[in-house]
Amino acid sequence: MSLNLDKRHRAMLREMGVRVWSPMEAPAAVPAVEVAPAVQAAPVKTEAPAHAPVAIDAVAVRARSAPATPAPLARPQPAAAPSAATGESPTWQMGEALALYADTASTAGARWLVLAETPSSALQGGFNPFEGDAGKLLDNMLRAAKLHTAGGVKLAPLARQGAAGASMAASLPEVLASAQPHLVLVMGRLASQALLQSNEPFGRLRGQVHQLHGIKLIVTHDAPYLLRNPHDKAKAWEDLCLAMSVISNSH
Repeated sequence: MSLNLDKRHRAMLREMGVRVWSPMEAPAAVPAVEVAPAVQAAPVKTEAPAHAPVAIDAVAVRARSAPATPAPLARPQPAAAPSAATGESPTWQMGEALALYADTASTAGARWLVLAETPSSALQGGFNPFEGDAGKLLDNMLRAAKLHTAGGVKLAPLARQGAAGASMAASLPEVLASAQPHLVLVMGRLASQALLQSNEPFGRLRGQVHQLHGIKLIVTHDAPYLLRNPHDKAKAWEDLCLAMSVISNSH
């Protein structure tokens, strides 16, 4: 997919730590590294004494000659009972969906729903998704994907073991009905696995288009994870490019 990125979008990508290559840029020459020849150490000869006495441990001899006692067979454990019919862990909860970029939204743009994995404190009220370093990175990611000019963007926090907030399964239909998104972007490994009810490794969930109640869904890394693992920012940019291509082809 070819993206027309202006200087502002390229600056946002630099804030994310993602380098966007231009066809006019030539790869920098790699300096030659001189490797010093390895020095082979001379072998050290060790000689055993000509007539070293051998000590015989009578206890060890009797232990080796005694027949081995077979280990008792482990009693098979009963299989764990399946979870409740809700299909998801009851510890996941969803906070209130917030409207983003209302001042710059385009009436002709596509509608997005962002479900972001957050600490349980985000469900207590007064949640600001753009607060702190993680919030700044999240803002840069969404702006680089041009969500600030989309037809509408809503973000709802997802957290485990929160004391406040409704269950994710109970809140999701209402949030989908309110946002009416053309695409759902889920940020966070554990939240993605819980929402898709999948035990697949996160690397296999990335890079493909999923379905959630008939709506297309893309997963990617959350901003706090990317702050701890900046080498995965390029993967997050790939996921955002995939999401933009899905929107471009369907809207």
